[in-house]
Amino acid sequence: MQDFFTQLFSHDQYIPHGHCYLWQLSLLWLHIISDGFIAIAYFSIPLILLYFIRQRKDMPFQGIVILFGAFILSCGTTHIFSVITL
Repeated sequence: MQDFFTQLFSHDQYIPHGHCYLWQLSLLWLHIISDGFIAIAYFSIPLILLYFIRQRKDMPFQGIVILFGAFILSCGTTHIFSVITL
């Protein structure tokens, strides 16, 4: 059973992610910079939502808006992981 999990989480059988971009530095940097800007945009949306919730105390479904903000944060985190992967 331990061999199964070791093989499952091993990265020896995978090619590096840069191989998909033919190791062209300009293309790699394009993806890194664009994912960084996308992550910044994703991280700014929950801040705006939090600002609106604090300004409008009578806003219905505040919990749903907070959960939506948490979802948007997790979407931005995937772009950070994409930068780390590259």
